[in-house]
Amino acid sequence: MAKSKGVKSSAKSNKNTQQKEKIKLSHVIISLLASFAFSFSFLVVGPLSFFYSSAENRSFFETNYIYEKDLVPLMLVAAFILFAILGAILILATNKLRKIIVSVITWFLVGGYIQIAFFNGWTRGLLGDGNAGAVIPAFGIPNLILWLVLAGLIIVLPLNMDKVCKKFPKFPKLAKEIVSKYLVVYLLVLAFAMQGAGLLEVVLNAPDERKPQAYLSTDNMFDISENENVVVFVVDRFDMQYYHQVLDAKPDFFDDFDGFTAYTDNIALYARTYPAVTSMLTGVEHDIESTRIEYFKDAYKESKFLDDMAAGGYDVNIYTSAWYVYDNANDMGKISNAFTTDGPVQLDNPMGLLGSMMSYSLYNSCPDLIKPLLGVSTNSFVGHGSQHTKELDGEAPEQYAIDDAKVYESFKEEGVTVKSDKNFTFIHLRGCHSPYNVNENCEYVGDNFSDLVKQTTGVFKFIREYIAELKAVGAYEDATIIITGDHANPVSDKDDVQAPRLTALLVKEKGQAGTAFKESKAPVSQENFIPTIIKSTGVKASEDYGKAYSEIGEGDITTRKYLFEKTVDSQDLDQIVEYEIKGPASDFNNWKIKERHIIGKLYK
Repeated sequence: MAKSKGVKSSAKSNKNTQQKEKIKLSHVIISLLASFAFSFSFLVVGPLSFFYSSAENRSFFETNYIYEKDLVPLMLVAAFILFAILGAILILATNKLRKIIVSVITWFLVGGYIQIAFFNGWTRGLLGDGNAGAVIPAFGIPNLILWLVLAGLIIVLPLNMDKVCKKFPKFPKLAKEIVSKYLVVYLLVLAFAMQGAGLLEVVLNAPDERKPQAYLSTDNMFDISENENVVVFVVDRFDMQYYHQVLDAKPDFFDDFDGFTAYTDNIALYARTYPAVTSMLTGVEHDIESTRIEYFKDAYKESKFLDDMAAGGYDVNIYTSAWYVYDNANDMGKISNAFTTDGPVQLDNPMGLLGSMMSYSLYNSCPDLIKPLLGVSTNSFVGHGSQHTKELDGEAPEQYAIDDAKVYESFKEEGVTVKSDKNFTFIHLRGCHSPYNVNENCEYVGDNFSDLVKQTTGVFKFIREYIAELKAVGAYEDATIIITGDHANPVSDKDDVQAPRLTALLVKEKGQAGTAFKESKAPVSQENFIPTIIKSTGVKASEDYGKAYSEIGEGDITTRKYLFEKTVDSQDLDQIVEYEIKGPASDFNNWKIKERHIIGKLYK
């Protein structure tokens, strides 16, 4: 009986000892230090170090703003909340669990610092799909091995020093003491201090923010002329394969598009939205050497197309993304929905942008082979803010952002406005581009909760209803309508083209209403886009823009160009692979590489 009491007394004593160990001052300090280092590194230091580092990085935000007044306080609050939660968990955890968590945090911070400092130059940066951060196995596998070695040194070794010492009795006691008790804490402090010093340096040397520019507003988006209209729907990444997938699911999908011709052998000039849409609107190729902003300015200055449309009596309204297609809307010419602002940039979706920055922070710090799984892209940082002006008589119009569900909702709420002046409307929609987040009714359902066919069906629901309004006011006969993609599906950003890259194209020229929907195998390309609009409308052109789609016969032999933007081992060596296509583009034997242009970084 006395022995039983002694056992109980001993157990009680051990329990009390464990409880006392949990609330030791050293445990509290280590817990708070680890939670502070992780929270502020992940939510503050990581994102800001990148976005303050250069004007190029900051341009992922519209107009080069990072919304310090709105976003930084939100970051600090989020970091403090995470710090408090994680700190409480560590303080209340058992000694073993605490050591494991602190070791993992240290491993992440040390590995992330090494990754950013020495390995991210081998990645392919941020591109439009969010899968371009992957590197070839020759780089990715050694990078992963390094992370595993760090895990062994920072997590496995300190937690198993007793076993190591038993296996190696001559292992110095001092070394054991240092590794088991102090190594992780030392590395934790060192990694966070170096990150903090790096942030301080880039903040002190941050480039100046650019002043707000004119932007493309949502004004006039549903204006329809009772006389003549040109309507262009750019369905992003409307690949011919997607066209056929929709028809496979719904064979009669396009039967009600009377007067339309689907050109099934069409080539878009580029493989990505930048610079594809700008080249559509101007007919001007990127000169390879220019920065993104220089190209926008030069292309709109050189091209006379939009000016010709305005001179021909058309109100020109363009609805597209600021980052991918233009910098200052005033550079585009006489655009009716362009709005000049002298006021601040407003952050409309702070939580969304914070989420994107958190995702980027993880993306930037993680091993190369993990990056493609995170889905971070240039598009992650577009559409969160807008420019507003200090008007005396009300708020500024909303800046257009590519959001199909929102466009359709506005269309249903506002309806169309009928006017007498001739109207040119160019609407850039997300269309067939992932992540799929719109259902067949063009309603937002969340990223990756839809699929290609449903999203494409939803986008065409809006297009159909827009066309129905043209018919309702008797303007369909004289309307020129083009539905196309800005580019085809690139399939891979890092491999040469392996199969035809055809972009879907549906065209109804003026006077072609009432005829059955048909297909044509005419070898056309984006070069025929501007000429088709000019010739269909009869606008007096300031130059010869070339042949319209309808002027190319099915049996014609044309030479077409496809400029594939290829990322390589280092983004400083990105290429434009120029393909020459003679004969039907559907036959890949007709695709030949003419030249490889080394361009450095794509997004200069």
